[in-house]
Amino acid sequence: MADFEQELRECFLDEATQMVSDAEQCFLALETRPDDPEIIDQLFRLAHNLKGGGNGVGFLELGAFMHSLESMLLRVKKRELPVTRPVIDLLLKSNDHLQRWLGALRADHGAVVESAALVAEVKAQTAGAAAPVETPLAAASVVPPKAEPPTSAPSAEPPQASAFGDVPLAAEFAEPPPAAVAPAPPAPAQPHAAKPADESIRVSLARLDKLLTFVGELVILHSVLKEQGNAANPAIRKTIIQLGKATKSVQDVSMSLRMIPIKQSFQKMQRIVRDTSASLGKMINLKTEGESTEVDKTILEALGDPLMHLVRNACDHGIESMEGRMDAGKDPEGEILLRAFHQSGNLVIEIKDNGGGMDPARLRAKAVEKGIIAPTASLSDAEAYLLIFAPGFSTKAEVTDISGRGVGMDVVKTNIDAISGTIEIDTELGRGTCFRITLPLTLAIIDGMIVRCGMGRYVVPLTHVHETIRPAANDVHFVTGVGPVFNLRGENLPLFHLDNLLQPGLKSAPKELSTAIVVRGQTRAFAVMVDDIVGQAQVVIKQLGLEHRNLRGFSGSAILGDGMPALILELEDLSLRALPQAVKTRSAA
Repeated sequence: MADFEQELRECFLDEATQMVSDAEQCFLALETRPDDPEIIDQLFRLAHNLKGGGNGVGFLELGAFMHSLESMLLRVKKRELPVTRPVIDLLLKSNDHLQRWLGALRADHGAVVESAALVAEVKAQTAGAAAPVETPLAAASVVPPKAEPPTSAPSAEPPQASAFGDVPLAAEFAEPPPAAVAPAPPAPAQPHAAKPADESIRVSLARLDKLLTFVGELVILHSVLKEQGNAANPAIRKTIIQLGKATKSVQDVSMSLRMIPIKQSFQKMQRIVRDTSASLGKMINLKTEGESTEVDKTILEALGDPLMHLVRNACDHGIESMEGRMDAGKDPEGEILLRAFHQSGNLVIEIKDNGGGMDPARLRAKAVEKGIIAPTASLSDAEAYLLIFAPGFSTKAEVTDISGRGVGMDVVKTNIDAISGTIEIDTELGRGTCFRITLPLTLAIIDGMIVRCGMGRYVVPLTHVHETIRPAANDVHFVTGVGPVFNLRGENLPLFHLDNLLQPGLKSAPKELSTAIVVRGQTRAFAVMVDDIVGQAQVVIKQLGLEHRNLRGFSGSAILGDGMPALILELEDLSLRALPQAVKTRSAA
């Protein structure tokens, strides 16, 4: 195959993947707004572009499949085929088939996917009704026609542009010319020319990764130059400051190239809620907020599985049955809210339901039954909520295709930890539950506090530092079963020495000039003593070697301004290693 033809096919597959994703959202929207002509028109454009593009690059079987699907959409458009749930189910089933087909073609451009059974099902559904009927899912009221001609009709708007060219809809799908409409009054003259549309180009992700690598090296070199140039003449110091501003601007722009809206991930959850609620016999409405919030592509990809498990968990465990909701005086239709926003330099995602909430007593009893905690264990409500993240924990009596195996929420915690995130639970019995995920916006460059312990220097992410303080001698005392405790303005915090965390078993005497870093984690607060705080800097995260990658308490390494390496610490994980066994069991749960 010629390189040019290979490139055309790759380009088509990229476009087709996005079009299939858009089509799924249209099918879901069509179920709730079957009378909306814009949805049908958009589906026709997507189907037409997929058919024409597939035929244009030699994927003729794909084009033939799209032709049969287009015929079914024509029946829907002419209102000869009612938009019922089975029709939407078949459209979504066809969409899933297309996704698998595109995946197979990515791996092998000559891949053949069996579609005969699905094509027969589509044709049977297409031929199922011939007389025009009212759509059962349509609203009872009739929407009056707009005074202006519809801009979404094929006769008024050209098909969506494609890299493979576009042709008008085939004659068999063409709409009759619209009736004459009185011309609209001319628009008032605009004082300024319209702002040109923002153009874009397709860039290889590998190139972006390489760019970020070089930007990271540039940040490191600037840090070295800044440290070495402190004693230089004023002109050089001024140049270094200007270089720092330019480096920061380049860094911000390059990082933004990998930032994409979370909208696509939220849209995928609509399908999950629809299918899961149907399987459970529940009525659940999904609402979203903050879809335009941007996050690094790597983090967004790692977020896919946790988000799916949390949404399914909300459908299965959070939202009660329709009968249970009515008995509790609630609307029989449950609601799940997905919300994303930026806060303090982090991405925050909330998955909130208005279901029954969590019962800590039931969670404790189930954990004892499964042997996760001892019968004598004493857990607070906040600690009991964290039991749902324990491997093998499930409150389901029977295993279904949705839940019951005790692996879903374990996957959530593991994946969130892997991308340096945290997850909190806010729940009220009878009112609902909110899972709050806090993530860094990027995994490449972070703001860190450089601390010294003995002869070594380490980096603590600033997002983990609540405050720093130098405790007085009478603020520290010893509590049996807990160890050293720091009294911070009346609050007793477990106190650790960093050298003890790094070398368990090492007995270190308190130093007069030691500084305490106060950390407030998901369920507890504590303090860590360090010898000194060297300063604050932006550092580029370097992955640890394969032999140390799973070492708990260290998220990576960084090169400091003098060119020497330093480990990046995860103080909450390190503190768990030093806790007494009774306390550690409760915290790990």
